[in-house]
Amino acid sequence: MSAELRRRGERVAPASAGQERLWLIEETSGGSATYNVPVFLAWRERIDVAALESALAFVVERHEALRTAYELRDGQLLQIVRDPQTPPIEIIDAESMAGVREEAARRGSEPLDLAKGTVLRCVVWRGSPDGDALLLVVHHIAVDGWSLGPLLDDLAVAYDAALGGKRPSADELPVQYADFAVWDRALARTPDIQRALHKRVGQLLDVSGELVLDGCTRSPAADEGRRPGRQRHFPVPPEVSARVGQLSLSLRATPFVLWFAAVQATLYRWSGLREFLVGAVTANRNHPMLERVVGFFANTVPLRCAVDPGWSFAELCRKARTEAFGSLSHQKLPFDQLTTAVNAARGTGRSALVNVGFVHQAPPTGHARWAPPSELATGTAKFDLMVIINEVGDDLTVTIEYDTDRYSDDACDRLGNTLVELLTAAVGDPDRPLKEFLGEPAAVQRATSGPAPRKRESAPLTKEQRRAAELFAAVLSDGGRYGVVGTADELTADADFFVLGGHSLLAVSMLAEAERRYGVELSPRVFLTDPTVAGLAEALAAAEARRDTPAAVIDDGPRPATSAQQRFWLLDRMPWLRPAYLSPTVVELADGIDREALRRAVDTVLARHPALRSRFTLDRKERRVHYRTDGPPAVTTVTESPADPREHLAEICATPFDLAKEAPVRADIVCLDDRTLLALVPHHIVVDGWSAQVLLDQIATVYRQDGDLAEPVHPAAVAEPVDAHRVEAVVERLRGAPLDPPLPHDRPRGELQSTRAATVSALIGEERLRRLRQVAVGELGCSTFVIAATLMGAALARGGSGRDFLLAFPWSGRDSTGAADAVGMFVNTLVLRVDLTGEPTWRELLTRVRDDAKAAYRDATAPYDAVVETLHPTRDLGRPPLTPLYVTSAKEPDLPAPFTRHLAPDPLFIKYELELTAIERGDDLELELAYATALFDERTARALLDAMVAAAADLSDHPDSQP
Repeated sequence: MSAELRRRGERVAPASAGQERLWLIEETSGGSATYNVPVFLAWRERIDVAALESALAFVVERHEALRTAYELRDGQLLQIVRDPQTPPIEIIDAESMAGVREEAARRGSEPLDLAKGTVLRCVVWRGSPDGDALLLVVHHIAVDGWSLGPLLDDLAVAYDAALGGKRPSADELPVQYADFAVWDRALARTPDIQRALHKRVGQLLDVSGELVLDGCTRSPAADEGRRPGRQRHFPVPPEVSARVGQLSLSLRATPFVLWFAAVQATLYRWSGLREFLVGAVTANRNHPMLERVVGFFANTVPLRCAVDPGWSFAELCRKARTEAFGSLSHQKLPFDQLTTAVNAARGTGRSALVNVGFVHQAPPTGHARWAPPSELATGTAKFDLMVIINEVGDDLTVTIEYDTDRYSDDACDRLGNTLVELLTAAVGDPDRPLKEFLGEPAAVQRATSGPAPRKRESAPLTKEQRRAAELFAAVLSDGGRYGVVGTADELTADADFFVLGGHSLLAVSMLAEAERRYGVELSPRVFLTDPTVAGLAEALAAAEARRDTPAAVIDDGPRPATSAQQRFWLLDRMPWLRPAYLSPTVVELADGIDREALRRAVDTVLARHPALRSRFTLDRKERRVHYRTDGPPAVTTVTESPADPREHLAEICATPFDLAKEAPVRADIVCLDDRTLLALVPHHIVVDGWSAQVLLDQIATVYRQDGDLAEPVHPAAVAEPVDAHRVEAVVERLRGAPLDPPLPHDRPRGELQSTRAATVSALIGEERLRRLRQVAVGELGCSTFVIAATLMGAALARGGSGRDFLLAFPWSGRDSTGAADAVGMFVNTLVLRVDLTGEPTWRELLTRVRDDAKAAYRDATAPYDAVVETLHPTRDLGRPPLTPLYVTSAKEPDLPAPFTRHLAPDPLFIKYELELTAIERGDDLELELAYATALFDERTARALLDAMVAAAADLSDHPDSQP
């Protein structure tokens, strides 16, 4: 079945092949303006900013590409369509248009942020005697040259309508860019395109794309995103422009063919090569529904050039016509895919297929309210050299954009002048031999392909190189997505990722795998400098050395509390919430325990950790909580045979602390006739769940006297700093989801949130879990946490609580070196979206939740308070902020001797209204649902839990059905 272009309405879609290339250049260059498109409009009148805001809002709403962010998930680049928002307009007072143009050029060279979806920026200059001016800076990933026409047309229509107080009338676009990307990728997988790709590779193999012109001074740029560039303009005389159309008709050639022939001849003159490749930038809009869509459709098409100085210009045009017409079919072949295939066939690794570009375009015309737009230079270059033919009515201009590290102004001038002179002569006499036009060619072709990768002898791989080879094989082997190589055993240290058939985005996927396996983060830019097995091994070793650098020594303060600690301190001011923010652990010990030795062990461990000696005070001047870690440690108490052990434990586990004066932890050894209990109760402001396990492990070690403890770590030395810049991404991901879904409450909420709770639990069943994991884990790569969240969302939806849920969940925050043995509060609260709208299948829902979880992890450093403040600033005190739902997963606790079992705290307090914990118990999975007893009866909680188990059965048996 052939692919169909249609409106899909998806908010998340794969990026197109062209977008992948631009995104990767951005990633490897660390953000540059190479692919900025700054459009300058000199207004004929004063700009009405309110009308402009309305017009921009319309344009952004109409064209999804202008409000799309880009995110890498599981090695695939996705475009995320955001809700329409009016781009902010910066307004600047201007003194002269000359100064405005200079400042506009500077602002047009400031990078845009693709991850945040900031692909459009707008600046207005007002007050210049020459008139107002507007700068639109759009990222090339969202527009191409063709797009500027419909974009500015829509802006003009919307602006005129806004001035009249109306909304513009415009037909809905039949498709959006994301629809094209899905269609285009489906086309690329069809047998016809694959055959065309294979055929085109064969046609290009024997032609060099390394075109070096007279005046070249350096080897090609190693970084496509960091080419310093300049443009020089060469107007074509009006009498020549007027005759170009006539010559085209007489030669039965399009203007594109005419210019293509002229460019070939000029490049021959200054390279001395008779055969070479040039990259023609084509529109690639092969469907009528795409005509008015804004987006990046353009593709680079490598064209074979052949020049014989004995031919006439007319003959060159006839020969060029066949190749040029072939470009109409070649433009369907993704440039990066073609480059990879040709390089793999040549065995040349990662090298440019073409380094000289050619564009023939008709820029947008002016409007009643503004002069013809001008596209400003960004100070960068996309190729070593690119010839741009701008055709506006009868006016023709040749623009040469060139890499200033490779070519001088003089070399550019020679090229531009030769092209104009050649065309001038050709329109006068197209039958003259080329050699009479051009003179002797400059025989300057030289080997300037840059430093070759270091050759290493074919010796056995080192341990580090073996790891790198396994990463190569993971994505290139028969067991991966591409059957290019066999196993890691077949690779040598010199094996080049790109020679083996890898491509740039696949390299990014491989680096993500390296991070998962070895806990190190490598930028694509580092790997691409030496994309071999040995190069990757060296990069991994360097990254691990950086990761393993010891943490800095931290003094006792005072120091500002973390964002989470600020929140917990404030919650501790609310009496009805205080018990919920204690973290009690009650464990039973084996018979014959030495209670005095246990007391000494507990005291030793409590005194070691700076976090457990913290004291918290409010600095009223700064309006911020600070803490010190030099307070006296807590001392363990021993209680002999309490009259009511249950009541005694309840008091120990629920009594709040004075955080300014007391150590934020207490420990009590409860001595009963037949057993011994240890109640360890820290405040959540200084510990998380991981810390509780560290404390038990260390108490057991000291008690048994069978090991050394790790050096105590100050939590400030290993805490991951929050990043307020991530808040926007989190808010955008969650925007539109209900903050208060209609839960099946048996009683209404009170004025103050109740935290008393009880639990119900159920097992999934081993066989059902095995089938469920085949789909969720084996096929889709979902974690137990993702499965639990999906089941919770499905059960709530089946019960009539809506179709879109936000679930809070904890993030460990222990990514820093040394954090594994630290005691402290490192957890940040993240929010997961479980969206069942649009009738997804179980597979589709799991994929949605998995991808949203990964997005949440990516933005894990965003402070939860800031997210809450943005999305839920006016919450009441009767419920938790943002969401009443919480989910987490855990493994069955592993208690070290002499501890024998955990005892559930009684009474139980929770922070949310429903808290689901998925606990892996051997080959089964237990779902434990804690519920606020002030709101739910046990039968209601049990019914909800049963619905989760039933959902698990449906998912395991019918994964392609709808939840």
